[in-house]
Amino acid sequence: MKKLFLFFTLTYTSFFIAQETQKIKYPCSSIVDNYKINKGLRKWPKFKKGQTLKINSFINYQYPTEDSRLNSEWFEQRRPWWTKIENDPWSEYPFFGEKFIPPKLNFKKNVDDNLRWKCGYSYMIDIPENFKKNKTYPLVIFLHGGIDTDQKKFLWRERQRKSFYMSEDDPYIIAAPIKLGLDWDPKKVIDIIEDIKKNLKIDPNRIYLTGLSMGGRGTFIVASQYPKLFASILALSPHHTPYSYIELIDKVKDIPILISHGDSDTVSSFHIAEKMYKGLKDVGAQVTFKPRLGFGHWGWESFYSNSENINWLLSWRKK
Repeated sequence: MKKLFLFFTLTYTSFFIAQETQKIKYPCSSIVDNYKINKGLRKWPKFKKGQTLKINSFINYQYPTEDSRLNSEWFEQRRPWWTKIENDPWSEYPFFGEKFIPPKLNFKKNVDDNLRWKCGYSYMIDIPENFKKNKTYPLVIFLHGGIDTDQKKFLWRERQRKSFYMSEDDPYIIAAPIKLGLDWDPKKVIDIIEDIKKNLKIDPNRIYLTGLSMGGRGTFIVASQYPKLFASILALSPHHTPYSYIELIDKVKDIPILISHGDSDTVSSFHIAEKMYKGLKDVGAQVTFKPRLGFGHWGWESFYSNSENINWLLSWRKK
């Protein structure tokens, strides 16, 4: 009888240990409300004029990502770039390259870090040199390109962000989220905007969105979900896969749009960008197309450093 009791006890215990082991836990545990503003879970650090901040307010939020199946299939076939500690985007510090300081993750048992693409974005934010606490500023959101990254790419994105023309007469706040999945997630970007508005005085009629390559298509994706939020958008070399952004024409047609693309680009389709422009024009959109003759999938720093392009973006105000 004792042996039988011991057998059932061990079997029962083993079953529940196995069940517990099989439970996959996400690196982020707080479930977001997709229909409400989600407040950042961490306070901003104190900052000075001209400082770059690294904000991790949303990394513990779990989002019901629209592209879950796509992300699952993609990251099941390869090791996610963020699982290498030397590339981990959840560092508390805004340093890359040789100055990079890895984060202390302290994940709980059974956490599957391969699923971090479900978590909220961390982001960089640049405070203007002559920042004034009581002044209201325009906000520019910059969406980077690519899917994976390493320290070299982090530094490259840093140069792209730092290349933006900044007028002394009309300074703005620039924020750059760090994407984890394939495509940009609109709700994750919107929560970042709300987090910034909570901590800085932002002009609600002067919020702008721009991005390049995967961030160029991301510009259309995010704006299509929140068309009334942005005063204008600027898409550089928008990538044409995993699905075409042309289907978003009707959702973004009421926003002033500038599209630019190198006509020698062999990575992202120039012809689809041109087709997007023509489709927007056909439905009466306020859209400008700037082909860059002889350019391939490059040259974005020279575009962003051009005062004409940034002034176009900032010239629009929501009605």
